[in-house]
Amino acid sequence: MKIHARTERLILRDWTSDDLDDYAAIVADPEVIAHIGDGEPRARSYAVDFLATVTEQQATRGWTRFAVEHAKTGHLMGFCGVDDKIGRLDFGWRYGKEFWGAGYGYEAAAAALWVCQNVFHLTHITSKSYLENVGSIRIIEKMGMVKIGEGAAFGRPLAIYGFKNEWPEGV
Repeated sequence: MKIHARTERLILRDWTSDDLDDYAAIVADPEVIAHIGDGEPRARSYAVDFLATVTEQQATRGWTRFAVEHAKTGHLMGFCGVDDKIGRLDFGWRYGKEFWGAGYGYEAAAAALWVCQNVFHLTHITSKSYLENVGSIRIIEKMGMVKIGEGAAFGRPLAIYGFKNEWPEGV
């Protein structure tokens, strides 16, 4: 298992099959999923498919949405990193609610962004959020991203963010 970054409290690493049960529990939680896609909790099959995708990505290209592990306990907290399933690089995260509100989101985002930009040399990274998800928007803006566009998903408005120097005309 490759470790991509360590912070004082977190480890960003490759996924393993041992992560399935913890990730399935995260995405089955209605509070976690409220601001993701259609807002409906995900079945275990979703977690199985996600794990297959990220393990294939880490094997073939190295970057993906990295597993985030609590350094002290070894517990899977969720993920943070980049995917490209929407046709552009999309930076995002998802954490179990027991990890909300302690600054882990930004800590992992800063580490994952550094890896994406400096190890994998990714550019033109975006991040999107439903407008009511103020916690995620706070993290996005703290990362240095600015609003570069608007969109909608599942009938809900969202904002698209990126680095101004990479998206001077927006998306």
